[in-house]
Amino acid sequence: MSSPRYSVDQPLAIEVQIRQEKASALRRTGDKLEKLIVELARLERELPALSGPVRAKKLTEYQQTRASAEHERWCLIVQREAMGLWNHSEVDLMYRIPPPVR
Repeated sequence: MSSPRYSVDQPLAIEVQIRQEKASALRRTGDKLEKLIVELARLERELPALSGPVRAKKLTEYQQTRASAEHERWCLIVQREAMGLWNHSEVDLMYRIPPPVR
């Protein structure tokens, strides 16, 4: 009975699966962050036309959505660092979270 041949240069099947799952997790987190940024842009466009309690409610929604976006960005950074990616300038360019609105 012959044993399977392994090469030092070739990753094991489980290593390939782990890398694929890491990449999928990054994509899912990036997708969530993108959706939150789009939602923030929509809310930001609506705010100037509002006043009173309606504006206050929409502002609270904006602040909560922004906090969620900041959390997702943090998750993305943690995942990248777990994969050995330390330069996050691409994240800053691709996922611009709008500033707080008052």
